[in-house]
Amino acid sequence: MINITTVKKDDNENIQFRVKKGNWFVVKKMEIDKNTKDIDIARILISIDETVDRKIVEYLPFDMKKLEEIADEIYKKRGKIKNEDIVEAIKKLKSPKITRRLREITDSKEGVEILKVILNRIVLERLGIKTRIDTKLIDRYIERGMDLEVKG
Repeated sequence: MINITTVKKDDNENIQFRVKKGNWFVVKKMEIDKNTKDIDIARILISIDETVDRKIVEYLPFDMKKLEEIADEIYKKRGKIKNEDIVEAIKKLKSPKITRRLREITDSKEGVEILKVILNRIVLERLGIKTRIDTKLIDRYIERGMDLEVKG
C-alpha cells in the first residue's frame, strides 16, 4: 500500500505519507496549521521525494548494475572536476553509442528513455551537478533563519 494524502480536518490540514511493501515501511506526517511555514511543508515534501526516489529504482525491471557500468564509462569520479569533464560527459550522454548500450538492458523504447533519465542523474551528480534539493540542504537553509521571500 502506498498512500500520500493531504487531509483537511476543521481548520487543520496535514500531510501523510505511508508505505508498506514487504519489509519496507515508512510513515511521514505533518500537521499543518496557520503557524506552519511553507518552508517546513517544502522540507517534508523533499523528505518524501528522497524516500520515493531511492526506492523507485528498486522496483524498475532493469539491471541497475549494468546502468552503473555505463555511467562509469561516461564519467567515473577522479579528483577535481574540470569543465572539460562536464562537456565530454554530456556529449557521451547524448551519443548513439550510449543509446545502443542502454538497448542492451531493455528492448523497449520507453525503457531506454527511463534509463536515460536515471543515467543523466547519475552522471550529473558524479560531476557535482545537483539534480534535486536534499533535506540536508534545506535544513541548513532553515537553520540559518532564511526565508523564501523574493528580494526586490
